[in-house]
Amino acid sequence: MRKSYPFFVSKQPTFAIPVRPHVRQYLLLWFGMQQPHPLHQNTFLGRLVRMKVEKHPFRQLHREQKPEGPVYELTLPTALKHYTITPEAAKQIGETLDKLFQEKMISFVMGHVVASQNERAALRAFCKYYDIDPSEADLEMLRKLYRDYKDKVLRENGQQRMLYGEGREDLLSDFALSA
Repeated sequence: MRKSYPFFVSKQPTFAIPVRPHVRQYLLLWFGMQQPHPLHQNTFLGRLVRMKVEKHPFRQLHREQKPEGPVYELTLPTALKHYTITPEAAKQIGETLDKLFQEKMISFVMGHVVASQNERAALRAFCKYYDIDPSEADLEMLRKLYRDYKDKVLRENGQQRMLYGEGREDLLSDFALSA
């Protein structure tokens, strides 16, 4: 008689990406609340992580320590089950996700400013939409991110005038720059 062994499903390793609290909240609402987030190679986040994974030697087990502070947890796709994310790579992925957050916030605020002509209301709407707690991301910090983008990029590529130039005197923000 043959022995039958129970079928065991190997648990996918979970990796913790260190991120700031407001970025974690944004990611949870953007990519889904399931933690750990199962990655797929054909998504933005999957491709981002795929660039930073490293193959680890056969049968080498090493347990990564979970970083302190807020983290975004994810699991690699089955095709990458013999790969790992180093602590340095996790930190770089976290920094890239922070930049993704900033780009999405800027895009959201620019669209809202075109429609409402009010930067402060746009920033508040962004925080409300992504359920970002003011204790995690100060409105002043987000305003400075947008202001820096506006001062550097919008001025150089000529969009400053489109958003804030002639015919836009009805801008309701106290953050507006005079032309």
